[in-house]
Formats: sequence, C-alpha cells, structure tokens
Amino acid sequence: MTEQLTRGFVATDREARCPFDPSEQLAEMARREEPTRVKVFEPEHGEVEVLTFHRYADVRALYNDPRLDHSFIPAPDRAMQAAQPGFFPRFHGADHARLRRMVAGSFTPKRVAQLRPRIESIISELLDEVEEAGPGVDLFKAYALPLPSIVIGEILGIPSAEHRDFDRMCAGIVDLSLPPEEAFKSFTRLNDYVGGLVAQNHKSPTEGLIGALAQQRHGEVSDDEIVGMVGALVVAGHETSASTIALSALALMQQPEQLAVLLDDANSTVDAAEELLRYMSVAGGFPRMATEDVTLGGYTVKAGEWVVASPLNANRDPEVVSGDPNTLDLTREPIQVMTFGSGIHQCPGQHLARLELQMALIPLFRRFPGLRLAVPPEELSFHRFGPNVYAVDALPIAW
Repeated sequence: MTEQLTRGFVATDREARCPFDPSEQLAEMARREEPTRVKVFEPEHGEVEVLTFHRYADVRALYNDPRLDHSFIPAPDRAMQAAQPGFFPRFHGADHARLRRMVAGSFTPKRVAQLRPRIESIISELLDEVEEAGPGVDLFKAYALPLPSIVIGEILGIPSAEHRDFDRMCAGIVDLSLPPEEAFKSFTRLNDYVGGLVAQNHKSPTEGLIGALAQQRHGEVSDDEIVGMVGALVVAGHETSASTIALSALALMQQPEQLAVLLDDANSTVDAAEELLRYMSVAGGFPRMATEDVTLGGYTVKAGEWVVASPLNANRDPEVVSGDPNTLDLTREPIQVMTFGSGIHQCPGQHLARLELQMALIPLFRRFPGLRLAVPPEELSFHRFGPNVYAVDALPIAW
C-alpha cells in the first residue's frame, strides 16, 4: 500500500535514527539542483502535485514573492478557511494588510516584552503542577502544550477558568491527519466559542485582543472577521510553540554539553533560542500558487503550479549555516531562520514564540536538575506525515 503524503512531509519528515534531522529522502531533495515534484494530499483539494523548494535562498525568495501566495488557491465550498472571513493568511493585498494590522499591535517586541512577568508566573505555576504530579509526567501535555495556549489566551482575553478548554479546542484544529469532516467540526467548535466571546465583549468589554477588536475596531471589522483572525493566530502559534519547547527539552536531555551551555549565564539565551528554532524547524506552511511564471533559483515555476517550501532544509543549508548544520550548537552565530517564514505572511507571533522558548527551558532544568527520559528514546513516537507541525506525541520524563 502506497503511503499517502501530506505537505507536512516536505517540511517536517525526519530521520528515524535521529528524530531531529531531515529524512534521507528529504535531505536528498535538498542536494538536487532543481526543485522536486511531489504528489501530496491536501484535505480540501485531494491529491495535488507541488514543486518543493529546499535551498535557503530559494525558500526565502519564495516567501517574499507576491506572485506566490496562499490566497491564489481558491478554497472549496465548506473548506475550513472558507468558513473564516478573517483568516488573513488566505487574503492578499489591501484586505490582508487591513486584517494583519489589527492583530499586529498585540505582538510587537515591546508588547511581547511586557508579558514577561506574566509568562514567568505561568511557567512557575505549571512547574508547580508538574512537581506535584511527579516524579514523572508527560512533559508535552503537562508543560509544553499548556504554556503557549495559556499565554495566547491571556493576549486574546480568554477567561482564566476557560484556558484549559480553549487549549483542547486549539489542539483539534492543527492536525491535518483528521478527515475533512472532523477538521471542519473542530474549526466550527472554536468559531462558535470565539463568536460567543465577541458577542459578550460588545455588551461588556474585557481586556485583551478580542475585546479591543470588538470595541475599538467596531465598524472596521466584522464579528466573523474577528473569529477568523483568532483562528489564524491559533493555527500559526499553538502547537508550533508547544512542539519546539518539547523537542528542545528532549534534545537538551540527550545532549548534556548543550544543556550546560544553556544554563551558563555567560551565554546568550537569545542566541540559544535561535539555534533551537533553526535546528527544530517544526512548522510547515501553506501551499502557494503562481499567478504568472516566476523564476526561483534559475528554475521557472509556471503559472498555475503549486509550490511548497521546506523550512527544515532551508535552515540546514550549509551555504548559510556555519559549521555542521546537522548538529545542535547553542554557541553558533544565529542566522535569519525561515522557521517563521518571511515577507508579508511572516508569522505575526514570532516575537512571542521566541520569548516563550527563551523563558521556558532554563526554569524547567533548574527546577528539575535530574530531568531525564522515563522511556528508552526508541519508544518515543513523532508526528510524521499527518500534521503540518512536527511534534513528539508524548514526552514521558522523570527526575
């Protein structure tokens, strides 16, 4: 039986012997002179042929070329994004700029830095829960997954008592392995919940992005668009951050010399986080379509062809990464990673994701200096083909 590939294969397929490195098939694609044609399954469109790009320069050019964009691929009837008028990755031009501008202010470096005390508090509370549940837990579900969910909930204005329910709803919309009907139900469930919050904020405004949009932007944005913008933020930033935190913890448990670098106050936590973001490269991206012939790296993409970028391979390109790109080196000179994309669709929450990673690991390892895997590494299982985000299914740890 032929294995059905999703676009997640192009971005996240890993070597079984080392779950951080690109698979041999994907690494071989990166060595080719031209892009590789691959047939992948898109839940909304069925099997489609895509051109895959792997070199850093080509991936960056792809992200920055306005003739290659998500919005050029029509969403079929009842498609998830078709139900989300404000799902800004599917928009282009003035509409995209209008919608993105409305959320961008909540994710500027200055606004994100103001969240540091609250993130510290959330981390401390979660680590207290981990310690109380120990001496062994699933670190992914107990720590890595709820941390970004609670933080984004704070930004949106989700009531504190509903953070965990919100977390479960978010998890249901990021798995591309779900049948289209189930995925659509997950989106509908989140839409209904956020729509209820928008209605409440019209009557009784609360702090947070949803309240601000419902009140201050009244007349500029519809309630349905607010719901769609929240959906886009969840898709972009929930499991990606959780996966990066969990996989980083796994790598550091397995590489104590790198953990020592991280815990040394003389070293830059910012640079260490950039290296982890480069090395993990957990996220894929939306396919794009050429509206006219486009040349990338000397190769012409014909109008109407679909393209997909591999941030994983781009971030391992020896032309831009010093030393061995397949090793984790927290002292490495950072590159401008393609983990968050580039251009007009670059992830608006990238500064938040960076801060969460910078803050999450040191308190974890200082609270539990004997942190270790509770199972042999070969027993760990990872998302591979189904989702658009590479993640460990569970991370059992002990101390």
